[in-house]
Amino acid sequence: MEFIRDFTEWFSSEIAEVGATLFPFAALGLLGLYLLYMVIGYLRVSQVGLADGVTPQPVMALTSSEESPRPRGAPYCSLDGLQYPLGARYCTSCERDLLLDCVNCGATLFASDASCYRCGTRTGAAEPALLG
Repeated sequence: MEFIRDFTEWFSSEIAEVGATLFPFAALGLLGLYLLYMVIGYLRVSQVGLADGVTPQPVMALTSSEESPRPRGAPYCSLDGLQYPLGARYCTSCERDLLLDCVNCGATLFASDASCYRCGTRTGAAEPALLG
């Protein structure tokens, strides 16, 4: 019985020491993950163009009729059916990358692409966007 008591006391003191050693590292790790989440969220919002002092341009619904196709060169979200102003790169509803149709050949590109992969026409994504 004495062996069990000694083992229990030794084990509990060792666990307390290990917990006291690892707790600060675990707390710093969780704080670091939270800060990373906040930074990524800020960067995603700043890519869309929602900054202090800048009023965001309206987001319009795409027409679904075959008579009026999507406008070329305007970023849009195919999932939500929304058209965004020039310079937007991410959908504010679903956070997916926006698409746009090339103004020259009509190929579907990501809004963040600098030029068309088919004809080489520049999309204007490389230039800084002024959404004001």
